[in-house]
Amino acid sequence: MPIDMSQLSDWIERHSSKGPIAIITHKNGDMDTIGSGIVLSSAISADSKTCGIYIGGLAKRMLQGADYNFLHIDPNRPAFPRTLAGVIIVDCASPSQVGFRLPDVPICVVDHHSAASDDWPEETLELIGDYSSTAEMIWDWMKSENLQPSANQASLLLSAIISDTGRFKHSRPGCHKRVSEISEFSGINPVDIIEKMESEDLNHSQRISIHKAVTRSKISEVGKFMVAITRAGTNEGIVAHALLSSGAHAAFVYKRQTDNVRLSARATQIATKNGIHLGKFMENLANRLGGEGGGHPGAAGWTGICDEVELESIIMANVADEVIK
Repeated sequence: MPIDMSQLSDWIERHSSKGPIAIITHKNGDMDTIGSGIVLSSAISADSKTCGIYIGGLAKRMLQGADYNFLHIDPNRPAFPRTLAGVIIVDCASPSQVGFRLPDVPICVVDHHSAASDDWPEETLELIGDYSSTAEMIWDWMKSENLQPSANQASLLLSAIISDTGRFKHSRPGCHKRVSEISEFSGINPVDIIEKMESEDLNHSQRISIHKAVTRSKISEVGKFMVAITRAGTNEGIVAHALLSSGAHAAFVYKRQTDNVRLSARATQIATKNGIHLGKFMENLANRLGGEGGGHPGAAGWTGICDEVELESIIMANVADEVIK
């Protein structure tokens, strides 16, 4: 059920009088964390800033032409003002997903994930809601404060919701109502947002890389599910969606980086309704292999150190444990 977002207002009122508040996004910089962070900071005050180490590709594209304030943080030397009164961390399931050491100030977390690989400090105010995106929580808070969204805020909130729900395939109760409310208040049509999101123009080398990744995928039957695994050099999310479009119920795409492996996974609504929860899957993977993992039932990720052959074997074994009871 939706939570009482007035707790966020109380926290802001209690700490904002002591100095500025920083809104912190998670290190993957997806549309939900970036959109939620920027909208929240702009709604709090001019002194509030959104901070993070990265803005992802989709978020960058949706921010083009928008007026926003984002402070890039050096993960090795994070710098904050001495007068900082507190931080609000959005769309982030655990401290390790921030990507840098947090300042020693009061912390509030606004998030919708049900799986996490490590815990927040004991005094943290954790607002964890049963929503399909953090942006919906920010919208509920704005409504509780009687705040009208600007066109820019509405576009970012809609982009975040549409992106995190996989074009509404993984939306939860109340999502469509919130989208309708944001659209009605702002005049922004969600269809226009979707068209802009889908306007990505891949270059030739990216298209070749994606095609190769799909071609070398391995398909296995696990119970009544078709599971696809492959290695990609770029655009893991697009590769995963292509595998789902080709008939897989769940797709796991890993990318070898300099000193670790990054794994991205996507699942269909049928799969999530019948036992697959990718967020918990990645949390279990982190518990077994180390690294960081978590996410949603239909979209999640893990980063850590593992041999590729071993990783593929563990993925299949863990999927079998989840769906074959």
